[in-house]
Amino acid sequence: MRLVVGALLLFSFCAGCEDSKETAGAGAGGAAASSGSATVTSGATTTTAGSSTASSTTGAGGSFALEVHTLLDAEPGLVLEVNLPFGVAECLDVPGDPPCADLDDDDIVDAWEDAALSRLRPMLRLDEDESLVGDATAVVGDVGRVTRSGDLLQVHIMLGYSKDYGSCGGFTSHNGDSERVALQLVPLSGMGPGDVRVSKAYTAAHEGTANDHGRVFIGAELTELVHVPDPETGEPRWVVFPSADKHATYATIQICEGISVVPCFEEDCAPDGVADPSAYDLLPPYVNAGEEAAPLVTDLAVVGFGGDDAWADQDFCGGLGGSSCSSSVREKLTVDPF
Repeated sequence: MRLVVGALLLFSFCAGCEDSKETAGAGAGGAAASSGSATVTSGATTTTAGSSTASSTTGAGGSFALEVHTLLDAEPGLVLEVNLPFGVAECLDVPGDPPCADLDDDDIVDAWEDAALSRLRPMLRLDEDESLVGDATAVVGDVGRVTRSGDLLQVHIMLGYSKDYGSCGGFTSHNGDSERVALQLVPLSGMGPGDVRVSKAYTAAHEGTANDHGRVFIGAELTELVHVPDPETGEPRWVVFPSADKHATYATIQICEGISVVPCFEEDCAPDGVADPSAYDLLPPYVNAGEEAAPLVTDLAVVGFGGDDAWADQDFCGGLGGSSCSSSVREKLTVDPF
């Protein structure tokens, strides 16, 4: 995703990203890239690569219409409503020839996976001093995986940045920055066939280091998560706060800015002293990587990271090459934080 400082115009390349309607084709492999653009103006982010409203997509000539929504109710945890079952066997019993393809062979319908990634991946609210905002070469993209965990489902999302700009004036900068969030989902009985609720959420911050501030939110703690109306749908969208230049992911501004008071290493999140904080919102394009044994995507050029691989045991270098970059995408997609 390229950012031009003047108009803050962002050009994105995505596979599986939102269209004006959720489509079955996006789930059936996810490797075919589509292109579009996202613009950050003085108002909210506008994603012209598509929206994540509902779908009139059908299976092979049938009459099934995919409907996808998010909502917040009295019980903690964002609800994802999908009128398509996530299980393949249950999907095949739905009349109207619904999209039931499962090309990554994980017994989760690919179209349901794409709906979950499309609607549950977070909006990034950037700090006003974030260097990527003024970097015309910057690329930001998400790589997702949806998997089963017993009777539950999990969504793993690698939040990829082409560069970590470093702290202390760039002293610790390096190519590639692989951050992540993860969600645990519980199916809702008595609701729609594919409805789930977020029962746990994880935000990674300097994961695996001595300064690890990753955190799991569960139960009443889920009320701490920030949600805003999605500019395309008007429905709730999760928001996270990447620290300026380092991109450690925090659930709230208060958590981020309370981490450290050490000069040069303090964290700063979200725009301060600006008329419209949503002008710094960014919803990156995404791709569904599928499963390691049956990948939907390997080459991450589809989201702008050429030379990086979703499933290889290699550093993530943000499409810029080099060595000693950031943790592998595979690690971000497979390590269970719960």
